[in-house]
Amino acid sequence: MRYGKKDDSKAKKESIGKIRKTQLITTFGPGAITEMPEYTIIMGATDYWDNRSPRLNEPNLQKLLGVQFFKEPYASESDNPKGNPDMPAFRFPKMHFCPTCGKLDNYNSFGDPKRRKCSKCDRELVPSRFVTACINGHLDDFPFNWWVHYGTPSDCTEPDNYHKLSIEFRNNTGGLASIVIKCNAKGCGKERSMEGCMSKNALKGCRCQGKRPWIGFKSEFNDPEPCNAPLQALQRGASNVYFGKTKSALTIPPWSTYIQTLIDDQWNDLETAIEQGADENNFKFLLGIKFKEQIDSGKYTLEDFIKEINRRRGLQEEENTYTEQQLFEDEYKALCEGYSSDGDEPEQFHAEIVSVPETFEDYFDEVVLVKRLREVLALRGFRRITPARPDNSEKYEGVNTNEFMPLWNKSQNWLPAIEMKGEGIFLRLNETKLKEWESRVGLRYIAMEKRLGKQDIGKGMFSPRYVLLHTLSHLLIRQLTVDCGYQEAALKERIYSSYPNSSTEMAGILIYTSSSDSDGSLGGLVRQGEEELLETTLRNTLQEASWCASDPICSESEAQGYDSLNYAACHACTLLPETSCEARNCLLDRIAIVGKETNRELGYFGDFLED
Repeated sequence: MRYGKKDDSKAKKESIGKIRKTQLITTFGPGAITEMPEYTIIMGATDYWDNRSPRLNEPNLQKLLGVQFFKEPYASESDNPKGNPDMPAFRFPKMHFCPTCGKLDNYNSFGDPKRRKCSKCDRELVPSRFVTACINGHLDDFPFNWWVHYGTPSDCTEPDNYHKLSIEFRNNTGGLASIVIKCNAKGCGKERSMEGCMSKNALKGCRCQGKRPWIGFKSEFNDPEPCNAPLQALQRGASNVYFGKTKSALTIPPWSTYIQTLIDDQWNDLETAIEQGADENNFKFLLGIKFKEQIDSGKYTLEDFIKEINRRRGLQEEENTYTEQQLFEDEYKALCEGYSSDGDEPEQFHAEIVSVPETFEDYFDEVVLVKRLREVLALRGFRRITPARPDNSEKYEGVNTNEFMPLWNKSQNWLPAIEMKGEGIFLRLNETKLKEWESRVGLRYIAMEKRLGKQDIGKGMFSPRYVLLHTLSHLLIRQLTVDCGYQEAALKERIYSSYPNSSTEMAGILIYTSSSDSDGSLGGLVRQGEEELLETTLRNTLQEASWCASDPICSESEAQGYDSLNYAACHACTLLPETSCEARNCLLDRIAIVGKETNRELGYFGDFLED
């Protein structure tokens, strides 16, 4: 981490901690508050990323997100880089206090040249646990001066002196009422506890100034667009301080082939030559140098490389909008068709169609062992307070809201991303059986659809079919962790359900594991897709799902979870770690799988359980 601005020659630059690469794209991306051993920091904007950050390419995802390439977080080989550490960060929050004398102020005002101790008491400073944020992603220190003077700091006897605050912890309660802020200005002496600081309208009258501390603290780094969203007090470590907005894609044919992998490794130089207008002869000469080994061995010809390069350039030049729906439909088709290489080269996608367990032939049309896959996960931006853009509800009526906060100050043609490799099992349900089930459940999920509204949970696929597929995926992941030894957080899901008004019918789930190291996985998950083992897993899944420790309350529920977007689904039977679920543990109903004890027809596998 770098503490200080990249272009500030006076800024202090030192390594202050370590974070895994994947966390820099998910939990601790630009704009996230992070705890380090000696500092509390906010991760810096992508404007400050090291130019040596490795480039990634995933053509379908690039087209979907409208960028030219992706960048992985830069990681040096040194355990303690000096002068130019890997990732940028700023110290935040700026408000700190001394645990001995109680002084509450900017960390620059404690007299210590290293800005870590109170020079008077020789005690380590403690960062404030309170910050303020708005629905548009802006972030600032908590306005203690405004708070202690009840919204009118100008009434203080020394209104221009902001260095007279102190904090006191009283033991009369264990809550916010025990934290008291006091103004020590001569003749003022006002004090106020922090009780109620997080309630609705607690900061009414304190206007959002569009602060973006992940870019910098100068006024020029504030958001140029005026913000009329209300400020809300948050604890700096709360989960709603940062919601990363990510998109991912699987690398599928033709982009997963070995020749495309070779081109991908050299794409930066090839693209530069194309942009600089290299003529045909010079370009062929460059290809001859870059791919000399493959051409000399006779595996590929110069014309093969030119053909694949033109294919990639053609994708970039297409003007039609590539949607998330097209992305998922393309992946679904690739998974259903299966794919294996003709040669010995390690391609990035290998899917083998195997037999469906005889007992479940009426319920599944296809089982595919995805022995090798590559996933690219990109970070687009982030939100605060709520994970999705709020509807024009009463709370935010008249407020201008954005979809998410971008990661930069100046717009860029790339996004941060991470490459992960792994394996998985793909299951495709029987379409005829599925339509019969859909006709049986009727209007059961109308209430769930109304509660969902325009939220982006489920990628726009919502239907009774999606609820069934999503719930089955959760139940299988829970059972697979028992059967093959993976932790629940190590397995992920990808749901393929028909989009409304689409001619492509989809009814599949991909359960997979992936990691950022070179090996990805060791085959333990794929092995569970073999006929005998899968039959055992499915039987055990249905047996476990047929009864929950919270039944009959759970099985009879039609309003559980976030925004009441679950029916029969609770921690005892269905929910997974947030890293495993693609829909925030929403749109789940165990009854869609096993039905009720008094009405098995509500379950897709209801007749199997009766038999």
